[in-house]
Amino acid sequence: MKKTDILVINPGSTTTKIGVFKNLEPLFEETVTHDPDKLLAYGSIGAQLPYRSQLIKEFLAEKNYDMNGLKAVVGRGGMVIGLKGGGYRVNPALCEAMKSPDNPQHASSLGALISYDIAEQLGIPSFIYDSTMGCELSNVAKVSGFAELERYGCYHVLNSRAQAMNYAQSIGKKYEDLNLVVCHMGGGISASAHKDGRIIDGVSYDDGPMSPERTGGIPLLLWTNLCFSGKYTKEELDKIICGKGGLYSYLGVTDCREVEKLIDAGDSRAAEVYEAMAYQVAKGIAQTAVALRGKVDAVILTGGAAHSNRLTGMIKDYAGFIGEFVIMPGEDELLALAKGADRIMEGKETANVYGEE
Repeated sequence: MKKTDILVINPGSTTTKIGVFKNLEPLFEETVTHDPDKLLAYGSIGAQLPYRSQLIKEFLAEKNYDMNGLKAVVGRGGMVIGLKGGGYRVNPALCEAMKSPDNPQHASSLGALISYDIAEQLGIPSFIYDSTMGCELSNVAKVSGFAELERYGCYHVLNSRAQAMNYAQSIGKKYEDLNLVVCHMGGGISASAHKDGRIIDGVSYDDGPMSPERTGGIPLLLWTNLCFSGKYTKEELDKIICGKGGLYSYLGVTDCREVEKLIDAGDSRAAEVYEAMAYQVAKGIAQTAVALRGKVDAVILTGGAAHSNRLTGMIKDYAGFIGEFVIMPGEDELLALAKGADRIMEGKETANVYGEE
């Protein structure tokens, strides 16, 4: 059997998205939902590997899919500090780094673990592509302001780079030849600066704009006072930063469409908070443009919230002076992963090897 297909795996906190692509066309895609209590009982992200891996194999069997037709497996990149953009060939060292408590523990790290587990049994390569930490910040950008702490990039790299590449192709240019600011807007919001095909700086959920469910960068003195007020535990504060902050903390909803319904019904507070989010996004874009010294070929607004003309209009109103704004709503992360693996398999890109950079 000729090996032509690519298996794509995108693990989330309570779901696993699966796709099989032939010549970059989907044969099928599926989202498997998991019982949160069952996942919690495993105790760690790495311990979920046998369970999630077996579910994928069972799903493919139900589809009567012969896994011997796979030429590669690619997973969503996990949160390992120091990764570069692009692809990595998964090896034991990368798997150990994904499980290490020295790195943030996130479900996306299972992308590498599951891909490696399945691919090794089939004797084919496995990859991750565009990890959320796949950035190459300069030494200047890494300076945090406190000597014991170093900044590291953590953005919506997968969709941001995919949309940047799509934009470059649409205008007949190479992605590597463009200076771009890409702002992904979903439950979280991040803006990233793209130069020479690399993400060199940006702002995210803990130092950038508020988002539908995340606080963004709150003034340190205010946050420190809140931390020591006795009102919240550390776990509760972590959940506020990522889950119960942003629009949710003000309005009790995270869907921009619901916010706009409130505004249309005459809710002036909702209108003010929504504009504040757009204002903060614009500030984040402007801040990110500094990394490109203001030489910005385009600002790309992407992600689910970019479907909102009201939101993108306010952002452009505040930050339109930076340059051309391009609206590319939505995302297709499974296809982006498949394309990344395909470029590596076709020799158009070279995969990094963790531990050998």
